Amino acid sequence: MSEEVAVIGGGISGVQAALDLAKAGVLVHLIERGPSLGGHMAQLDKTFPTNDCSACILSPKLVEAHRHPLIRVWTLTEAVDLQGSPPDLTLRVRVKPRFVREDRCVGCGECANKCPSSVKSEFELGLCRRKAIYIPFAQAVPLKYTIDPEHCLKINENKCGNCQKTCPADAVDFGMEEREEKLEVGAVIVSTGFDQFDPEKISPYHYGENPNVMTALEFERILSPSGPTGGHLVTNDGSTPRRLVFVQCVGSRDRNYCEHCSRFCCMASLKQAMIALEHEPSIEEVTVCYMDLRSYGKDFDRYRDHVMGKGIRLIRGRPSEVNLDPLGVRIEDVEGASIKDIEADMVVLAMAAIPSRGTGELADALNIELDDGGFIKTMASSDGPLATSRRGVFAAGCCTGPKDIPDSVCEASAAASLSLTLLPNRKPKTLKKPKVRDVSGEIPRTGVFVCRCGTNIASTIDVPAVVEAALKLEGVAYAEENLFTCSEAALDEMATRIRDEGINRVVIAACTPRTHEPIFKDTLEKAGINPYLLEMANIRDQCSWVHQGQPIEATRKAIDLVKSAVAKANQLEPLQTQTAEIIREAVVVGGGPAGLSAARDMSKQGFRVHLIESQNELGGRMDEIHTSSEFGIDRISATSLLEGLDVDISRNIKIESISGSVGDFNIVLNDGREIKAGAIILAPGADLPDCSDKEDRTITSLELDRMLREGTPLPKSVAFVQCVGVRNERFGCSRFCCKKMLEQAKTLVSMGMTVSVLHKDIMAFQKEGEALYRDVSEKGVRFYRIDGEPDISSENISFQSVTDGNITIPVEMVIESIGMIPSESNRDLSLQLKVPLSREGFFLEKHPKLAPVEFAVDGIFMAGCAQYPKDLFESMVQGSAAAAKAAGLLSMKVITTPGQICVVDEERCRGCGECESLCSYGAARLREISGKQVSHIEEKMCKGCGLCAVSCPSNAIEARGFTIEQIDAQIDALLGAER
Repeated sequence: MSEEVAVIGGGISGVQAALDLAKAGVLVHLIERGPSLGGHMAQLDKTFPTNDCSACILSPKLVEAHRHPLIRVWTLTEAVDLQGSPPDLTLRVRVKPRFVREDRCVGCGECANKCPSSVKSEFELGLCRRKAIYIPFAQAVPLKYTIDPEHCLKINENKCGNCQKTCPADAVDFGMEEREEKLEVGAVIVSTGFDQFDPEKISPYHYGENPNVMTALEFERILSPSGPTGGHLVTNDGSTPRRLVFVQCVGSRDRNYCEHCSRFCCMASLKQAMIALEHEPSIEEVTVCYMDLRSYGKDFDRYRDHVMGKGIRLIRGRPSEVNLDPLGVRIEDVEGASIKDIEADMVVLAMAAIPSRGTGELADALNIELDDGGFIKTMASSDGPLATSRRGVFAAGCCTGPKDIPDSVCEASAAASLSLTLLPNRKPKTLKKPKVRDVSGEIPRTGVFVCRCGTNIASTIDVPAVVEAALKLEGVAYAEENLFTCSEAALDEMATRIRDEGINRVVIAACTPRTHEPIFKDTLEKAGINPYLLEMANIRDQCSWVHQGQPIEATRKAIDLVKSAVAKANQLEPLQTQTAEIIREAVVVGGGPAGLSAARDMSKQGFRVHLIESQNELGGRMDEIHTSSEFGIDRISATSLLEGLDVDISRNIKIESISGSVGDFNIVLNDGREIKAGAIILAPGADLPDCSDKEDRTITSLELDRMLREGTPLPKSVAFVQCVGVRNERFGCSRFCCKKMLEQAKTLVSMGMTVSVLHKDIMAFQKEGEALYRDVSEKGVRFYRIDGEPDISSENISFQSVTDGNITIPVEMVIESIGMIPSESNRDLSLQLKVPLSREGFFLEKHPKLAPVEFAVDGIFMAGCAQYPKDLFESMVQGSAAAAKAAGLLSMKVITTPGQICVVDEERCRGCGECESLCSYGAARLREISGKQVSHIEEKMCKGCGLCAVSCPSNAIEARGFTIEQIDAQIDALLGAER
C-alpha cells in the first residue's frame, strides 16, 4: 500500500490539496504541466469581495507548497497512464526538459538579458513579450528559468547559446532530455483548472481586430501592478480611457457555444469596473451589459450594492455586436425596451470558462469519464461527492466545471480528505524544526526589507527613499527593496542576507501581518534565527492604500512607520515555544449533510469521532431543502454514510459548555457526559424564516415538496415568488433556492400546470442549472423580473415588472421560495467558543477566499449552511473540507504553543479577576497559590492579544513581543524623542 498522493494541476486548487495532505503527514507529488505553479489566480489583480491583492494572498501559499518537505513539485510534467487500484496505484508521468538545472539556477536573469529571441508572453496573454529563456512572472514558483524549445535558436538551429555562455551558475543544460517516471501512490487528485473560450469564434465581437477589445483576463493583467502596463489603465495608444463597456456571458449561456454559466464572471466584472475607477477616477462612464446578475455568494450582494454606489451603469441584455468605428457595442436594453449604441474606449469581454487544454487526453490516461461539456465528471459514491468514474481518482476545482476561488479551495480540501480516507493505516510523517542560533547576547543588527508590492506600494510611496532613511537608523545593518518581498526569490535572498550579514533582527515594510507574518517567520527560522525576532511595518494597508494621491505625505508616513518598527526590533528578544500532546479525537456538532460528511471522512481516516445532534434524527434539513434526486443522495443514503464506522453518535443532545483549546477541548453535554477532543467541527446548519403570516392560498416551497411526495391534488395555475426573506438589507442570496424552484417548476409543468415565476435574478449558476433554466422556459414556464414585493389577492397576483410595468395574472396558488437564515445555535456556539459571526449571523471564516472553513481560533472549523446557505452537494463538500483541516491537526503528535503570549507577574497580581472577565479565549483564570488568588494564563489557549495586559490595574501582565519597553521605543521613534 502506498501512502503517497499525486495531485495533478498546480493552480490554487492543486496547491491547497497538496498543502492539506502534507499537513496530514502525507508525501505529495504536485504535478504541473507548465513551468511554474499558480494557475489563473496568479494572473488576477484583485479578488472579490474583499479586493485583496491576488498575488499577495496567493504567493505565500505557493512558497509554502514549494518549500514543504513533504511536497515534491513536478513542473513541465504530464500524466500519461494510471494502473492499479487504490491504495496501490502506479502513475506514469512524462517530464519535459527545462534545459535549466533547477538546483543551480539562482534566477538572476543574466541569460534572458542576452537572449535575442522574443515571443508573446503566455502569462501576459500576448500583451507583451518574453524571451526564449524566461520566467513566466515575477512571483513564479519555482523561480527558475525555462527554455522554450520551439523558439530557442540553439535548439532549433544550433546557433546562439548566449544563455549558456552568460549563466554565472552554469545552470543551462541543453543536454537535458524528456524522461518518464513512475510514481507509486494511494490516490490521485485532478485539479487542472479551466481555459478561456476563444473570443475570435464570435465574429460579431471583432476580437483581434481592435486591440481595445479585450478579454476580462487581459484586462486583469492591465490592472495588475506586475502587468504589462505596471497597473496603469491605458488604451492601445497609451491614453486613459474615458468610457468602459463590460460584456457578460461571451460564449457562455449560449447554445451555439457553451450552454453553462461560467459562474464567476458577473462578480469579476463588477470588481474590474470598480478597480478601474479606483485606478483612473477620470473615467466618465462605466457600463456593464448583463443577462442575470448572479451575486450568489457570501457578501456578494453587499459587494454588488457597493459597486452600484460608484455610479456604474447596468444594462440588461446581450450585445449583438461590437462596433469598430466608433468603438462601442450595440445592445437591446431589455428593461428599457430600446436598441442602444454605447460608445467606448475599451470593451471588455467576460469569456466563458471551458475545460483546460488536454483534459480529454488526461481523462484517457487516467481512464475517467467526462461530462457532456468536456469537464471531468464527478458522481456521488461511497468515496464521497468528488469521486470520478474510477475509484481512487478525485477531481476538484474548475476541472469539473466553472467555480470561484472559495468553492475551488473547498473542493481541493475535500478531495484531500477523501484521499486520506483511502489511506486509513498511514503513518503520518513528522518534520523536524531547524536549529536557530542564540542571538540574545548580540548587539542588534537589524535588516530592513521594503516591499514595492508591484505598484501597490510603489505607485504612492517613494520606496528608495524609505530604504535610504532606514539605513540611517540606529541598529540597522542592512536595507534593501524588493519587487515582491513575499516571492520565493525574495524570501530566499532574505535568508541569505540574514546569514551573510549577521542580521539578528528583521523589519519587513510591506503589507499586513495577518496574511504574511507566518511565511516571514518561517524564513527567519530557515535562516537560523528565532522567528519572533521579526517586526512588520504595514506600509500598504495603513499607508499607500489609504493615502493614494498624497505621495509626499505617504512617503513621510512610511518612513515613520519603519522608524517605529526598527526601534521595536532593536528591543526584541527571542521567544520560546512549548509543546503539548494532542487528543487525537474530533467532535462534530450537527448531524446534517455537512456534519455527516465530516464525521464519515474522519472516521474512515482512523480518528475517533463524536457526532452531536440536537434533534432525534440525523440528516438535518435534507428532506426540507433538497430534492431527493440531487446527486443521487437522499436522507437514507446520507445517514447510512456512517454505517460500519466507529462514530459515537449522540442524539437529542445539546452542549452545556466548552472549555480548553486547540488539541485539548473539553465538551460538557446536557446529559452530564464529558468529551475530550483535539478538534471541533461546527456544522449546526441554518434556520428558515418564519412564514406563518402568509396568505391562505400561499404555501412555501417546502410545503410543495411535501404535497408532491404525498400526492396531494394541486391547482392548475401557480406562481413562484423567489427570495422570500432573503436578498434584502439583512440577508444575501441563499444560493440553493433558484435551482430548487426550477426543479419544482419542471415537475409542475410536466403535470400540465400553468407556472409563472416572479424573481429578481435567476441564480442558476450551477453547471447543470442553466440547462434546467432553458428546459423549463421552453416547456412554457413564464419568468417575470419584478421590482418590489408582489400583491397577492384572493384570485390574482399583481406585481411591477421591470419590462412591462404593472401586471396582474390569475393564479390559484402562490409558492414562496424561502431562503435560509442563521441558526440560533450559531450565537450560542460563538459565545462558548469565542468564534466570530458575520453581520448576518453566519460563522465568519478566517479568510473568504483561501480559508473558507477555518476560524481565526485554532482547532475549530466550520462546514455547511452555518457558514452560509448552500445546496446538498456543497454542504457535503464543505464537511469533507473541514475534515481535511481537522485531520491535518490531529495527525501531529504534539502542538506547539505560540511564543507571543501573555504572562503574569504573580508578585504584583492582586487577584481582582479583571483579566478573567475580559479574556475572549478563556485563557486567563484565577487560581489559589499559597492562600492567595492570582491570575494564571494557560499558554495553549492564549493568543497574545494583550487585552488582559492593557486592562490590568496592577500592571502585572506582560504581552511577550509587546513589552512596555518595546512600545515606549516605538512611540519615542514616532515622536522623535531621544532615548
